[in-house]
Amino acid sequence: MKSIEALMLINSFVFSSIVSFSRVDFIFLLPIGIILFYEKEYLFTIFKKLIFINLFIVLLVIFVFFQNQNEALILLIRTNLILLFNIALFHKSKGYDIVRGLDALNFPAKVVSVFYFSLSLIIYLLKDFKETKNTLKSRGFKSTTSIFTYQTYGNIFGMIFVKALRKSEDMTYSMQSRGFEDKIFFLSSNSIGLIQRLITLSIVVIFIKVIYELFS
Repeated sequence: MKSIEALMLINSFVFSSIVSFSRVDFIFLLPIGIILFYEKEYLFTIFKKLIFINLFIVLLVIFVFFQNQNEALILLIRTNLILLFNIALFHKSKGYDIVRGLDALNFPAKVVSVFYFSLSLIIYLLKDFKETKNTLKSRGFKSTTSIFTYQTYGNIFGMIFVKALRKSEDMTYSMQSRGFEDKIFFLSSNSIGLIQRLITLSIVVIFIKVIYELFS
Protein backbone atom coordinates (compact mmCIF):
# COMPACT_ATOMS: atom_id res chain seq x y z
CA MET A 1 0.00 0.00 0.00
CA LYS A 2 1.45 3.34 -1.07
CA SER A 3 0.07 5.51 1.76
CA ILE A 4 -2.25 5.55 4.74
CA GLU A 5 -4.56 7.96 2.89
CA ALA A 6 -5.04 5.44 0.08
CA LEU A 7 -5.76 2.66 2.56
CA MET A 8 -8.37 4.82 4.31
CA LEU A 9 -10.15 5.47 1.00
CA ILE A 10 -10.11 1.79 0.11
CA ASN A 11 -11.47 0.82 3.53
CA SER A 12 -14.21 3.43 3.21
CA PHE A 13 -15.24 2.26 -0.27
CA VAL A 14 -15.17 -1.47 0.54
CA PHE A 15 -17.04 -1.16 3.84
CA SER A 16 -19.69 1.17 2.35
CA SER A 17 -20.19 -1.19 -0.61
CA ILE A 18 -20.54 -4.26 1.62
CA VAL A 19 -23.07 -2.58 3.91
CA SER A 20 -25.03 -1.21 0.94
CA PHE A 21 -25.44 -4.50 -0.89
CA SER A 22 -25.42 -7.12 1.87
CA ARG A 23 -27.86 -8.27 4.51
CA VAL A 24 -27.53 -6.19 7.68
CA ASP A 25 -25.37 -8.06 10.19
CA PHE A 26 -23.99 -7.32 13.66
CA ILE A 27 -20.48 -8.01 12.38
CA PHE A 28 -20.66 -4.66 10.56
CA LEU A 29 -20.18 -3.05 13.97
CA LEU A 30 -16.69 -4.59 14.31
CA PRO A 31 -14.67 -2.00 12.31
CA ILE A 32 -16.86 0.81 13.67
CA GLY A 33 -16.17 -0.35 17.23
CA ILE A 34 -12.43 -0.43 16.56
CA ILE A 35 -12.41 3.15 15.28
CA LEU A 36 -14.66 4.47 18.05
CA PHE A 37 -12.48 2.84 20.70
CA TYR A 38 -9.38 4.40 19.16
CA GLU A 39 -11.09 7.80 18.80
CA LYS A 40 -12.88 7.66 22.17
CA GLU A 41 -11.75 11.20 23.01
CA TYR A 42 -13.75 12.50 20.06
CA LEU A 43 -16.95 10.47 20.52
CA PHE A 44 -19.05 13.57 21.21
CA THR A 45 -17.84 15.28 18.03
CA ILE A 46 -18.42 12.16 15.93
CA PHE A 47 -21.95 11.53 17.16
CA LYS A 48 -22.80 15.23 16.97
CA LYS A 49 -22.01 15.17 13.25
CA LEU A 50 -23.96 11.92 12.84
CA ILE A 51 -27.05 13.37 14.54
CA PHE A 52 -26.88 16.53 12.43
CA ILE A 53 -26.78 14.53 9.18
CA ASN A 54 -29.62 12.32 10.43
CA LEU A 55 -31.89 15.35 10.52
CA PHE A 56 -31.92 15.14 6.73
CA ILE A 57 -31.98 11.35 6.51
CA VAL A 58 -35.04 11.04 8.77
CA LEU A 59 -37.13 12.91 6.19
CA LEU A 60 -36.27 10.26 3.59
CA VAL A 61 -36.87 7.43 6.05
CA ILE A 62 -40.31 8.83 6.97
CA PHE A 63 -41.25 8.92 3.29
CA VAL A 64 -40.15 5.28 2.84
CA PHE A 65 -41.88 4.30 6.11
CA PHE A 66 -45.33 4.91 4.60
CA GLN A 67 -44.37 2.65 1.69
CA ASN A 68 -42.68 -0.16 3.61
CA GLN A 69 -41.91 -0.07 7.34
CA ASN A 70 -39.31 -2.83 7.19
CA GLU A 71 -37.44 -1.18 4.31
CA ALA A 72 -37.46 2.14 6.17
CA LEU A 73 -35.81 0.56 9.22
CA ILE A 74 -33.18 -1.21 7.10
CA LEU A 75 -32.49 2.02 5.21
CA LEU A 76 -31.97 3.87 8.48
CA ILE A 77 -29.61 1.20 9.84
CA ARG A 78 -27.58 0.89 6.63
CA THR A 79 -27.22 4.64 6.24
CA ASN A 80 -26.12 5.16 9.83
CA LEU A 81 -23.61 2.31 9.70
CA ILE A 82 -21.99 3.84 6.61
CA LEU A 83 -22.12 7.37 7.98
CA LEU A 84 -20.78 6.46 11.41
CA PHE A 85 -17.88 4.50 9.91
CA ASN A 86 -16.88 7.28 7.51
CA ILE A 87 -17.37 10.12 9.98
CA ALA A 88 -15.25 8.31 12.57
CA LEU A 89 -12.62 7.48 9.96
CA PHE A 90 -12.35 10.99 8.50
CA HIS A 91 -13.49 13.24 11.34
CA LYS A 92 -10.03 14.81 11.64
CA SER A 93 -9.72 15.23 7.90
CA LYS A 94 -9.49 18.66 6.28
CA GLY A 95 -10.08 17.04 2.91
CA TYR A 96 -6.54 17.23 1.61
CA ASP A 97 -5.66 13.76 2.88
CA ILE A 98 -8.47 12.43 0.67
CA VAL A 99 -6.90 14.20 -2.30
CA ARG A 100 -3.53 12.67 -1.38
CA GLY A 101 -5.24 9.30 -1.22
CA LEU A 102 -6.60 9.73 -4.75
CA ASP A 103 -3.12 10.62 -5.94
CA ALA A 104 -1.64 7.58 -4.17
CA LEU A 105 -4.24 5.38 -5.90
CA ASN A 106 -2.98 6.70 -9.25
CA PHE A 107 -6.12 8.56 -10.23
CA PRO A 108 -5.59 10.71 -13.36
CA ALA A 109 -3.62 13.88 -12.60
CA LYS A 110 -6.43 16.11 -13.89
CA VAL A 111 -8.97 14.45 -11.59
CA VAL A 112 -6.70 14.92 -8.57
CA SER A 113 -6.06 18.54 -9.53
CA VAL A 114 -9.79 19.25 -9.89
CA PHE A 115 -10.45 17.82 -6.42
CA TYR A 116 -7.57 19.80 -4.93
CA PHE A 117 -8.55 23.17 -6.37
CA SER A 118 -12.26 22.58 -5.71
CA LEU A 119 -11.46 21.83 -2.06
CA SER A 120 -9.25 24.92 -1.80
CA LEU A 121 -12.02 27.07 -3.24
CA ILE A 122 -14.66 25.60 -0.91
CA ILE A 123 -12.45 26.22 2.15
CA TYR A 124 -11.84 29.82 1.02
CA LEU A 125 -15.57 30.45 0.52
CA LEU A 126 -16.53 28.87 3.86
CA LYS A 127 -14.01 31.08 5.62
CA ASP A 128 -15.38 34.14 3.85
CA PHE A 129 -18.96 33.13 4.73
CA LYS A 130 -18.08 32.77 8.42
CA GLU A 131 -16.40 36.17 8.42
CA THR A 132 -19.50 37.71 6.84
CA LYS A 133 -21.74 36.09 9.47
CA ASN A 134 -19.55 37.43 12.26
CA THR A 135 -19.67 40.89 10.71
CA LEU A 136 -23.47 40.79 10.59
CA LYS A 137 -23.66 39.68 14.23
CA SER A 138 -21.33 42.45 15.32
CA ARG A 139 -23.66 44.94 13.63
CA GLY A 140 -26.67 43.57 15.47
CA PHE A 141 -28.27 41.74 12.55
CA LYS A 142 -31.03 39.34 13.54
CA SER A 143 -32.54 36.73 11.23
CA THR A 144 -36.30 37.21 10.98
CA THR A 145 -39.04 36.49 8.46
CA SER A 146 -38.84 39.87 6.80
CA ILE A 147 -38.03 41.29 3.37
CA PHE A 148 -34.89 42.92 4.80
CA THR A 149 -33.58 39.52 6.02
CA TYR A 150 -34.24 37.86 2.66
CA GLN A 151 -32.56 40.74 0.82
CA THR A 152 -29.55 40.51 3.15
CA TYR A 153 -29.13 36.78 2.60
CA GLY A 154 -29.65 37.24 -1.13
CA ASN A 155 -26.89 39.86 -1.24
CA ILE A 156 -24.56 37.63 0.79
CA PHE A 157 -25.00 34.60 -1.45
CA GLY A 158 -24.72 36.83 -4.52
CA MET A 159 -21.40 38.23 -3.29
CA ILE A 160 -20.14 34.75 -2.44
CA PHE A 161 -21.04 33.55 -5.94
CA VAL A 162 -19.18 36.50 -7.52
CA LYS A 163 -16.17 35.92 -5.24
CA ALA A 164 -16.16 32.25 -6.22
CA LEU A 165 -15.94 33.18 -9.91
CA ARG A 166 -13.19 35.73 -9.27
CA LYS A 167 -11.25 33.37 -7.04
CA SER A 168 -11.41 30.56 -9.62
CA GLU A 169 -10.16 32.95 -12.32
CA ASP A 170 -7.33 34.16 -10.07
CA MET A 171 -6.33 30.57 -9.35
CA THR A 172 -6.36 29.77 -13.06
CA TYR A 173 -4.17 32.74 -13.99
CA SER A 174 -1.84 32.08 -11.06
CA MET A 175 -1.25 28.45 -12.02
CA GLN A 176 -0.86 29.31 -15.71
CA SER A 177 1.78 31.92 -14.89
CA ARG A 178 3.67 29.28 -12.90
CA GLY A 179 3.65 26.81 -15.77
CA PHE A 180 1.25 24.36 -14.11
CA GLU A 181 0.67 21.23 -16.20
CA ASP A 182 -2.09 19.25 -14.44
CA LYS A 183 0.17 17.34 -12.04
CA ILE A 184 0.27 18.23 -8.33
CA PHE A 185 2.97 16.66 -6.15
CA PHE A 186 2.01 15.65 -2.61
CA LEU A 187 3.84 14.55 0.50
CA SER A 188 2.07 11.33 1.52
CA SER A 189 2.50 9.37 4.71
CA ASN A 190 3.76 5.81 4.29
CA SER A 191 3.31 5.02 7.98
CA ILE A 192 0.33 2.68 8.32
CA GLY A 193 -0.38 2.28 12.01
CA LEU A 194 -1.85 -0.60 13.97
CA ILE A 195 -5.35 0.90 14.02
CA GLN A 196 -5.56 1.01 10.21
CA ARG A 197 -4.28 -2.56 10.02
CA LEU A 198 -6.97 -3.70 12.48
CA ILE A 199 -9.69 -1.85 10.55
CA THR A 200 -8.51 -3.40 7.29
CA LEU A 201 -8.38 -6.88 8.86
CA SER A 202 -11.92 -6.51 10.25
CA ILE A 203 -13.23 -5.44 6.84
CA VAL A 204 -11.50 -8.42 5.21
CA VAL A 205 -13.19 -10.71 7.77
CA ILE A 206 -16.58 -9.15 6.97
CA PHE A 207 -15.95 -9.50 3.23
CA ILE A 208 -15.03 -13.19 3.59
CA LYS A 209 -18.13 -13.82 5.71
CA VAL A 210 -20.41 -12.11 3.18
CA ILE A 211 -18.89 -14.05 0.27
CA TYR A 212 -19.18 -17.33 2.20
CA GLU A 213 -22.85 -16.71 2.98
CA LEU A 214 -23.50 -15.72 -0.62
CA PHE A 215 -22.17 -18.96 -2.09
CA SER A 216 -23.07 -21.38 0.71
